[in-house]
Amino acid sequence: MDNLEIANILNQIADLMDIKGENTFKINAYRKAARAIEELAENINEIYSKDKLKEIPGVGESIAEDIKELIEKGKCQRLKSLKEKIPAKLSELMDIKGLGPKKVAFLYKKFKITTVPQLKKLIGSHKLKKLFGWGEKSEQNILEGINLYKRFKERFPLGQIYPYAIALKEKLKKMPFVEQIEICGSFRRRKETIGDLDILVTSKNPKKMIDFFVNLPEIEKVNAKGATKVNVILKQGARRQNGVEADLRVVKPENFGAALHYFTGSKSHNIQIRKMGMERRLRINEYGVFKIKNHPVIRPGAPSNDGAKSKIKNLLRIGGREEKDIFRAVGLPFIPPEIRENEGEIEAAQKNNLPHLIKEKDIKGDLHLHSNWSDGENSILEIAKTCQKRGYQYMAITDHSSPLGIINGLNPSRILKQIETIKKINKKLRNFYIFSGIEVDINKDGSIFLPNKILKKIDLVVAGVHSSFRLSKEQMTKRVIKAIQNLNVDILAHPTGRLINKREPYEIDISAIIKEAQRTKTILEINAFWSRLDLNAPNARLAKENEVKLVISTDAHSLNHLNYLTFGVDTARRGWIEKKDVINTLSLNELLKFLKRKG
Repeated sequence: MDNLEIANILNQIADLMDIKGENTFKINAYRKAARAIEELAENINEIYSKDKLKEIPGVGESIAEDIKELIEKGKCQRLKSLKEKIPAKLSELMDIKGLGPKKVAFLYKKFKITTVPQLKKLIGSHKLKKLFGWGEKSEQNILEGINLYKRFKERFPLGQIYPYAIALKEKLKKMPFVEQIEICGSFRRRKETIGDLDILVTSKNPKKMIDFFVNLPEIEKVNAKGATKVNVILKQGARRQNGVEADLRVVKPENFGAALHYFTGSKSHNIQIRKMGMERRLRINEYGVFKIKNHPVIRPGAPSNDGAKSKIKNLLRIGGREEKDIFRAVGLPFIPPEIRENEGEIEAAQKNNLPHLIKEKDIKGDLHLHSNWSDGENSILEIAKTCQKRGYQYMAITDHSSPLGIINGLNPSRILKQIETIKKINKKLRNFYIFSGIEVDINKDGSIFLPNKILKKIDLVVAGVHSSFRLSKEQMTKRVIKAIQNLNVDILAHPTGRLINKREPYEIDISAIIKEAQRTKTILEINAFWSRLDLNAPNARLAKENEVKLVISTDAHSLNHLNYLTFGVDTARRGWIEKKDVINTLSLNELLKFLKRKG
């Protein structure tokens, strides 16, 4: 079994234990172990062979035995025992917003509900609203959750599928019969959710390439297989019922650049490029760029047969081996994949005014990190050393201060102790600085959970909404505006509160927030945690257009989460963001000066 399969089973065990009402500490240990295994760079089978399973965060004696059993026998007695008492399908219901383990358990015991269709039928009968503790509002919330679940269940968050897609690409890349390889489509454009994967390769032996691919352990099912193309289902991701679909296409080297552009998309972008080609007496498709000889000019909008090999004999091939051939043919510079959405990138390219998109190497530090003082897994010193290894100049510890007891939030006394601790650690560090920070809750009325006399003692104040998400648009907008008017608030965290595929953004006038952020000199966050990516790309672009500064932070709760920075940078690039727009591209001295400007 691979990392993905084992993480999936551990999550399923945790879900069933949760529904059964077992010890919370034990349940959280399974979830922590599953998360750690999902994020492992090393294959868990190799870790097992070295007898180092218990070195994985969250893996103790009991979980290590379960993993050992899964690797050696392909099954687990603990999961089998749980399934004998509780239907495994119940864990799927926990993916529906508004349902926790206790409610799922109640629905099963009271109504024998095990599937989403059964649940929807129960909601339609209105039997739930007559029961104590449920009511009409609960019915509405669950129905909303079902609709959200149905809408998103076929799309994977980018961050969830990314490590497995990259690992698959690297495995194929090492094969001697693979010459070039790239994953195209929405994955290459780094959209926040991925419907499927389009893998493009060139190979001297297409048959061998196809045969090797379909026999990989990562493949769950082969849907269709041809001489140069195969469609498969990859093994399911953690907590998912269906794996992601993938197409592998083998093309000739002289076609690779054209196919790369074509299958990267977006469709709207490609149509505009083809129209520009038509105006130049060119035919552009996935096979290359062709000059039309002795043929009338093809007008934009006229019928074409770009999707298949052209039957016109008077075509002269002039490019297609490299992707830049496509852009050069229509008089454009190379357009980065992340902004190929036909949202002004072609016009900007025509004027030689494309943005110089931010790169991950531009980031000098992470300004939203959680330690084990609140709900993080690692000590401040451990985080600092890891950030130094990443080449950062600084970081900010922004543990929670919140009325929500479940996150072990810091009170004023503990905040002052943490500030002193950070000062002591800073004295021991060379060429690195830790900002004392806090992620403080914005109360329902827009006030800040901590008093200003405490906020003034903190280097960096990050404020965010963590409760009362169902306010009206007017109420939520006023709430957030009041918060960022506080002179001690430096950064607004995850401004729309969404959780990809789980929770819609709360109702808020983001344009009004951006304008107020510009007026108050408040920094808006692009939260790089893959389940958030908030601000999203369109809102980040709107902030840039209004000259609002941004910060790209991971919101990391463990050392592995620091790697999520790449998703924040991808989101920023999709929003046309440049290095100059982001404050944590500044050097330490530049940032120290910059942070003084609001207060």
